[in-house]
Amino acid sequence: MKWLVLLSLIAARMVQQPTQPVRTRSGLVRGTVSRNGKFFQYFGIPYATVDDSNRFQAPLPPPTWTGIFDAVDENTWCPQYSAGIIIGKPNCLKLNVYTPTRITKPLPVMVFIHGGCFFSGTGSPFLYGGDFLAENDVVFVGINYRLAVEGFLCLGIKEAPGNAGLKDQITALKWIQQNIEAFGGNPNDVTIFGESAGAVSTSFLMLSPAARGLFHKAILQSGSSLVPWGLQHDPIGTASVLVKKLGYDTKDPKEIHKILSNKSAKEILDTISQFEDKYCVAEKHLFVPCIEKPIEGVEPVVTEYPTDILKSGNYTKVPMIIGYTDMEGIYFAAADYGTSIKNNSKPIEIFNSLQPDMEFPSEIEKNCTGEVIKRHYFSSYEADLITNMVELYSDVHFKFPLVLESELYTRTSHQPIYYYLFRYGGLRNMPKIISGFHNMVQGASHADELFYLFKPHAFPLLHSVEKHMITRMVTMWTNFAKYTDPTPHRSPLTPFRWQPSRRHNPTALIIDSKLSTAPLWEHSSVRLWNDTYNKYRRKNYGVKQYQQDNSVLSIDHFKS
Repeated sequence: MKWLVLLSLIAARMVQQPTQPVRTRSGLVRGTVSRNGKFFQYFGIPYATVDDSNRFQAPLPPPTWTGIFDAVDENTWCPQYSAGIIIGKPNCLKLNVYTPTRITKPLPVMVFIHGGCFFSGTGSPFLYGGDFLAENDVVFVGINYRLAVEGFLCLGIKEAPGNAGLKDQITALKWIQQNIEAFGGNPNDVTIFGESAGAVSTSFLMLSPAARGLFHKAILQSGSSLVPWGLQHDPIGTASVLVKKLGYDTKDPKEIHKILSNKSAKEILDTISQFEDKYCVAEKHLFVPCIEKPIEGVEPVVTEYPTDILKSGNYTKVPMIIGYTDMEGIYFAAADYGTSIKNNSKPIEIFNSLQPDMEFPSEIEKNCTGEVIKRHYFSSYEADLITNMVELYSDVHFKFPLVLESELYTRTSHQPIYYYLFRYGGLRNMPKIISGFHNMVQGASHADELFYLFKPHAFPLLHSVEKHMITRMVTMWTNFAKYTDPTPHRSPLTPFRWQPSRRHNPTALIIDSKLSTAPLWEHSSVRLWNDTYNKYRRKNYGVKQYQQDNSVLSIDHFKS
């Protein structure tokens, strides 16, 4: 009998208890109580609808239901290629809500937009469990949005105007405005934050009139609207390359739409995966955000180049956290080259590692520019080539674009901006570990900071492992959401105040085993890319980058 009682108690703990139903505009929603009893969790709530009628367009309203919707589906994915297989369902516009069990007043809301280069990822607890955040007195929401062709086919016609994935994100924010109060959240205190493509998305949401009033603070982690892989310069060309792989030769938007409409998401993803040359940021034909053409009856998200909007100051100005990891390129260099270039058959061809966002008047100038870049990153044959490639990927694909965007924010907004550089190397640096670099280099890879903010449900990472850094990161991020200040007071966790900075080279918080401060960027690398893009940035990109006068950065239009 004692054993029977014990087994019953164990079984009771394994079966998560249901919550009381919550009323949303679609109907009643019921979630579960977390195993530690500290928060309620609601998984897979539909916030919008996708079907054949709006496949490449803005989302339709969510379904409604009678009775109670059991929000228990932890692993919702939009169609994508992952680990050699196609996963996800087209009608994937779901979100997940975490809320503390004890609420005495409406709480700040934190909305996470996942990364994945706009072709992969999920907002589900499979990777991004919001457990730690909800335990720190905020309401957390993770969202899915359409990816790749489904989310970013941009043909400039009503059937496929572009940026459907960004329109999904805006629709999710509208759902939050309408429903989050029922979950204990304050719709007037919403912080959006994202990493990589999620940070690019966050930046575009700040620039978009369609997102005005839907959020009040923002955090950009390793991404901005100015990254070279974050904007389609020739969306018709990109789409025509895809349909050519499918056996068709056309640049007519209507014909392209007809072809792709008759192909399933799986067929399209299978085709793309067979022809990829580089991984993600260095791939030449990515389906990502675009500048939309005016179309009657269609509300656009992005209508001007990001730099033009930032220079004009006509964007949503909110308090911000902006930063990146010190070795961003580890994850991407490893995907393209492994852990050693010396033993890799692929030669170092500089422009193969860059987006085609530069134009050269002659082959001679292109070759000379390539040699300048090589000398900067590969000056010594004795050096570790893969480490140098990591630095190249880091600077051009993440650091320099964020430096430029930060400069534009400081010139046009008086809101506080907190800068950080994450370089902690610990046992939860999963991207670095997966890349094979864990014992090879110091510092942090792209996305390494995420598992100090989130609890992935897909694989066990004990909370006790790296508990101090988890507590520090989660406390600073949730403090920003609650108080607009990551360190409102000193504590053993944060021994000094993290101050906003408005310097030409901002003072950043260095997040490592011990906290410190230092300038955000390194002069010689910024000067290199400043000079290079100043001369050769594509004329349709909308900006002539920097002109550097000792410590002062100035930005001018790039005239066609």
